[in-house]
Amino acid sequence: MLEIDHLIAFLPGPPDPPAGFFLDEGTRHVGQGTRNRRIRFPRHYVELLWVDEPEVEEASGLGFAARCARSAYPFGIVLRGTLPEGDFRRYTVPDGGPTLALHQGTPDMPFLAVAELTDEQLTALPHRLTPPHKNGAKGIVAARLTGAVPPGPALPGISLTDAGDPSLRLLLDSGAPLTFQ
Repeated sequence: MLEIDHLIAFLPGPPDPPAGFFLDEGTRHVGQGTRNRRIRFPRHYVELLWVDEPEVEEASGLGFAARCARSAYPFGIVLRGTLPEGDFRRYTVPDGGPTLALHQGTPDMPFLAVAELTDEQLTALPHRLTPPHKNGAKGIVAARLTGAVPPGPALPGISLTDAGDPSLRLLLDSGAPLTFQ
């Protein structure tokens, strides 16, 4: 089994909250040179990520600066569950973070990572307590990424197309879409 953990919008700087959504205070990613704020839902979240320490980000080897500067595809996908077929490498998040499988894609593909969990671990994951959003949204139903070369493996709840300008469009359970460009 494989499911969406979170989606990433790589940004040039700190974001303004999208209308109707609550943004948490976020996290500084020690050893990665990035910072984020999140739109949280009980089972998923949207990570709004930017570089705040360029030298540290460059040393990390993750290539997030190019994504934030829009010289590489500016959206990402983090899944959890059984690792799909494909070219992945192991990466341990600095400062005691988890080990992820990172897809060895190209700059015109979305960033893709998988937190490996068994089906039993996946089923047992608790739902997070999250503040309510003013628009009533409580979860992500599906996501569509445009302007991206698909990375290869099947991605649950996500459709990709290389046609059009880069964008991430989320269909939420409230029926209202949320789009990042």
